[in-house]
Amino acid sequence: MASTGAAEAPAQTAEAAVERCLALRRREPQTAIALADGVLADPDLAIEPRIKMLTCLGDATRIVGQIARAIDVANEVQALVDTHPDLPPAFVLRALSHAGATLHSAGRTYQAEQLYARVNEIAARQGGNDAIVSQIVTLINIGLIHADYLDSPEVADEHYRRALALAEGIGRQDATLLYNLAINQIRMGRPEALDTLLRAERLAEETNNVLIGARVRAARGGILAERGRIAEARDLVQEALATQHALPDPEGEAASRAVLSAVQRLSGDKMAALRTAEEALQALEGTSSQKEKVQALEAKIAAESALGRTDEVLASTRRLHALQMNALKEQRLEILADLQARLQDASANRELERLRHQSEIQSLSLDKARLTRNFTIAMLSLLAIAAIAFGLMQYRRHRLLRELSAIDPLTGLPNRRTATSQLNALSAPGGRSDVRHVLFLIDIDHFKRINDNYGHHAGDGVLADLSSRLKAACRPSDIVARWGGEEFLVACADLNRDQAAAVAERLRQALAGDFELLPGQPRMLTVSVGFAPFPFFSGIRSGEAAAWPYAIRLADRALYAAKIRRNAWAGFWGGQDAGEDTPDQVLESPGSAVIAGTITGLAGP
Repeated sequence: MASTGAAEAPAQTAEAAVERCLALRRREPQTAIALADGVLADPDLAIEPRIKMLTCLGDATRIVGQIARAIDVANEVQALVDTHPDLPPAFVLRALSHAGATLHSAGRTYQAEQLYARVNEIAARQGGNDAIVSQIVTLINIGLIHADYLDSPEVADEHYRRALALAEGIGRQDATLLYNLAINQIRMGRPEALDTLLRAERLAEETNNVLIGARVRAARGGILAERGRIAEARDLVQEALATQHALPDPEGEAASRAVLSAVQRLSGDKMAALRTAEEALQALEGTSSQKEKVQALEAKIAAESALGRTDEVLASTRRLHALQMNALKEQRLEILADLQARLQDASANRELERLRHQSEIQSLSLDKARLTRNFTIAMLSLLAIAAIAFGLMQYRRHRLLRELSAIDPLTGLPNRRTATSQLNALSAPGGRSDVRHVLFLIDIDHFKRINDNYGHHAGDGVLADLSSRLKAACRPSDIVARWGGEEFLVACADLNRDQAAAVAERLRQALAGDFELLPGQPRMLTVSVGFAPFPFFSGIRSGEAAAWPYAIRLADRALYAAKIRRNAWAGFWGGQDAGEDTPDQVLESPGSAVIAGTITGLAGP
């Protein structure tokens, strides 16, 4: 009995230290770091309390701005889980969820997404409340990625609400979830954001979550300032800043300074607003706090704009753009590093396999002469077969590469380069002077709003859906291609002027309709169409005016005219020749040529 008690005492001490660290990590992160370092120094610490303490250490170091160390700790947690396959699945779920959240907060979104996917796979096999909690954490973190990195607050809102429904289903209350939901509602301009913040603040007080409580008060101050309650807003933000400085919570403090800058600007103290925004940026120097840097820069731009400093606004806007582009670049580098590591692992495995086979060959005791002869014959046969197989493989590979390079990967349509080759290969139109080939340029109306409001994934979905409709609306003999961005090209052979107008109207009607930008949220979208024939003039069958690039430029002019009204089409149709003007003059001012009667302008509906 005595030996049993002696064995259990250190384990109980370690568990108590873990619980204390977890309780302190947000309220007193520096104290939590010191506690974790002391416990982790014990080489005999069992694996489960070690991983728990590392989880606490990763969270605390991230909060105080020790980003590099937080990343190292998260990677160590993952490594320990991988080298101990006997750990309980529920424990692994929690450990990997925390590691993913730490990597995500440190800006390592690609690594975090990989861990989230792994957590979901384990949760699907595990079931029970632990699996639901892991789903909640994963949904929150995916929502943060959409909100902070993909500029898709509507998609983030959907993930937060799914997480909230799951949490309510198991009686779990989470102040952090409510805070993230409220911040996202502020981004979308939702009036219920203040109520959500009040719920989060009450829950943070009940659970003694000092860090979230301070962040909530600062966000609440920003809303009150927008509503004209400046004094109350200032008090809330100052209270939050004092708490965050004492914790410390450098990320939260910087975000609160961005809010304070807005309060000062709205109260008329524009210079103070600029100084506060600059202080927030200085506090974030050397950190990877992407979201907070964006907030601080946006506050600085707003203050500079209020002061009328146009050049400084332009410089800060460029800095903001560079920050966002650099974040995307870092994510791409993460992906490339991961791919390179996988290739190196594969190469090492192939070398080990080669050495194993070499050892087996050397250990054979067959007669050397017979072995050499048989081996030579076998190798020659294999080389012959391999040469044939390699030749076939290379042929198929080159054919596949040619096909892939000719197709736009998003829409499945021929790309601009392929369409150019097809246009160059078109034979001359029929002999009748009223029949020519016709080029149609199609542009989606207000496409930028889709990307801005719903995210680029929604814009990609629209492009893919519209491409399918476009293919269905055209003849097999027509050239249909993605010309660039949200612009498509259709080339129809041997049409007269009336037929060209009819095709333009048919394309406009076929491509307009409801597109589902978010699940259950269809939106009516329309297109504008511009067209021109080639040869553009019936009497000019050679030279620049007879070639398709000339018609493309006039179709683009017609498209510009159609875009003025939206959901419309317009076209230019040349007569016998350019009249007194040169083709270049017609191209420069098609409106004047229409007035002169040299070309005909068409429009509809």
